[in-house]
Amino acid sequence: MIEGKWTLISGEKDGQDVSDADLQQSTLEIVGNQHSVKLGDDVLKGTHTLDSDQNPMTIDATDSEGPFAGQTLLGIFKAEDDVFTVCFAAPGADRPTEFTTRNGKATILHQWKRA
Repeated sequence: MIEGKWTLISGEKDGQDVSDADLQQSTLEIVGNQHSVKLGDDVLKGTHTLDSDQNPMTIDATDSEGPFAGQTLLGIFKAEDDVFTVCFAAPGADRPTEFTTRNGKATILHQWKRA
């Protein structure tokens, strides 16, 4: 469903929009249950599990490299046409229920377009 290469088209971090420079430099590659993300200067690698039976669908991502190495982030996602939207809570926080980081709802929201 979400396997492939993606480019970042919009995002928020802690209620602030991702900069245009970071948008242009960011990529995501998903192969099976493994992900590799370049976000600005950060590189994150790890594994994830999906549950498409939930509404919204859920994702748990555990990074082995990057700023969240050794931590699991709980999130929600949707995949519509060629756009993959994912929203993660901060490490240790409850899973978000909405696709926003505004008002402390989550820490990361990204919209990716299939490359």
